[in-house]
Amino acid sequence: MPKSPESTADWSQESLRLPREVGAFQTKFDLDYGPHLYGIFAAFDDPEIPEVYCMKAAQVLWTTALIAYIFNRVCGPGCVILGMFASDSQARKFSQKKLEPMGKATPEVQKLVDFTTSRRSGNSILSKQWEGGWMEFFGSNAAGNMKSTTADFVFVEEPDDANENVGNQGDSIKLLFERTKRARRPKKILGGTPSVKGFSRVAEHIERSDKRVLPVKCHECGEAHPLMFEQLWGWQAPDNPESEKHPIYGFHRPELTVYACPGCGTEWDDFQRKENIRNTVYDAMEAGDPLCGWVPTSNSPGVAGFTGLNELYSCLPGVGMADMVRDYLEAEHYADLGDNTKKIVFINSKLGRAYEYEDTRSDADTLRKEAKADPESQHDELMCPDQGLIITIGIDVQDDRLAVVIRAHGRKRRSWLMYADELYAEKTTINDQDAVWTALDKLVFSPFEHESGGSIFASAITIDSGGHATDAVYEWVSTREKKYPTVEIMAGKGSSSKTDPPVFVTPSKTLTHKDPKKRTKADKKGLKLYIIGTNKAKDYVSDQMALNAKGVGRFHYFNSDQMRDDYFDQLLAESKIPDKSGRKTWKQKPGCPCEFWDCEVYAEHAARAVNVHTKSDKQWDEIELNIKQSDLFSEARPLEVVESELEEAPRRESNYRI
Repeated sequence: MPKSPESTADWSQESLRLPREVGAFQTKFDLDYGPHLYGIFAAFDDPEIPEVYCMKAAQVLWTTALIAYIFNRVCGPGCVILGMFASDSQARKFSQKKLEPMGKATPEVQKLVDFTTSRRSGNSILSKQWEGGWMEFFGSNAAGNMKSTTADFVFVEEPDDANENVGNQGDSIKLLFERTKRARRPKKILGGTPSVKGFSRVAEHIERSDKRVLPVKCHECGEAHPLMFEQLWGWQAPDNPESEKHPIYGFHRPELTVYACPGCGTEWDDFQRKENIRNTVYDAMEAGDPLCGWVPTSNSPGVAGFTGLNELYSCLPGVGMADMVRDYLEAEHYADLGDNTKKIVFINSKLGRAYEYEDTRSDADTLRKEAKADPESQHDELMCPDQGLIITIGIDVQDDRLAVVIRAHGRKRRSWLMYADELYAEKTTINDQDAVWTALDKLVFSPFEHESGGSIFASAITIDSGGHATDAVYEWVSTREKKYPTVEIMAGKGSSSKTDPPVFVTPSKTLTHKDPKKRTKADKKGLKLYIIGTNKAKDYVSDQMALNAKGVGRFHYFNSDQMRDDYFDQLLAESKIPDKSGRKTWKQKPGCPCEFWDCEVYAEHAARAVNVHTKSDKQWDEIELNIKQSDLFSEARPLEVVESELEEAPRRESNYRI
């Protein structure tokens, strides 16, 4: 019979053995080299804490701690354990390079688990069983891995690399966590180094936790504070350097690095740093602190989150402050040469922080203030400002609503927002007879009042057809094209190509397939699907927003008192960051709606369709004259009629719009 479980801290020090294969410098596991783990082990063992998250640096013994907890569960009452990794190959690497060598080296575990992979044993690299329980490891890229079986304990390693949408069935982490719903005392553990600020999955989970930090007491003043890289001192280049200039470090002296207590200024060397960490934890335990020195900074019962765990907390031999400074200086050296890869690794893996890519756009509050102060953003909603001469519309389609942005364009690529709001369906936009489509007609095809006293109609509309209500969108486009022939109405879909196509490309006139059975829905409706170069479109819109902050003022809004509060938040809902291949693409921040951002992209696509970006002064003059000669109750001459009267270049002289 399996024995009753004991604390993971006690079990690991009594039983866990570390073979040379895992890079251990000694066989016996000793928490003196990782005193910060006492608090993490306590959270692992606490039945009142079903969720444990950790955002950490690389060399802080997290994987060793996780395996220690797994083995303690193996040696206790029966249970089912599931572990998820970014891919199956990462799961195999964990099992072969970490778990199996430690299991074979630990007698108590080896007695229970057969680590051979023979058919007779019933085990494999990714699946182990023992009397009363079994464990399985898998990648995050297959929905089947996250279904059916109830598990007592699940864990996620490096969640920032986990699949966000498995087989269109949802987030892999959420699917895995669902496996514990029927467990009597479930345990969900997630840990890893963060990636990019705003997109880090581990940082997202930490935000939902009690955000524990480990303040370390100074041996001199007794004041406690979380250890920070910014307190490293002594390595900075002297005013009068005597040494030869290093090709990477310059005149800096990493070997002179010390830690300066922010309370009293006392300098710690590496020995004193480690002693202060140990004494802080051991004093807290002796005083009966169940958190072993860790301090929650947020109220979130049942969800323990460990953060701020950078490499300064490591008490392992060979992990010192001078090495951290060397890594920092090397990262800064290559960043100055235009290569940020080492800097990203340093911030993620050494400091345990998310890397923040520079965004030239202002924050939402600043954008609101800029709009309120901009004299050209004071026109009323749905009013076209005096210098606005062409109107384009972008529409984003959701199952229950349509988001609409209406933007006026003028000379020198200046533009003015006229409308940004949502039309809600009575039931669903999937039904092309829902009243929301009639409401859309009334909004986008009616004349807009122009500040000059005339009226102006929309020239081009691009509507999203890439996922929600595609059939209804195609029906709307095909029927309205016939009813409103002077308006360019386009069904658009964002490009999935990795080659960054132009914002606007005229679709081919040929059918996708000669075989009627293989024709697309658009083909059957007689429509051409416009593939939108969303990456370049978002680059353009982002650049226009940034220009306003520099005083250029080309991208305007309307009366801020009439605008939706979330418009500017949605414009910042995506950031441009590298994907796994290193290519920078726009990615939505978790939990941030971005419908108006997408609408601005569609409105820009529509603007390229009517050549807003290539018009000559003479063309703008003719369009302006046409608008201002019409009165409020007469229909303005369509843009196509005006352009046909001009001798300048015809519309769409090229298929490509950069």
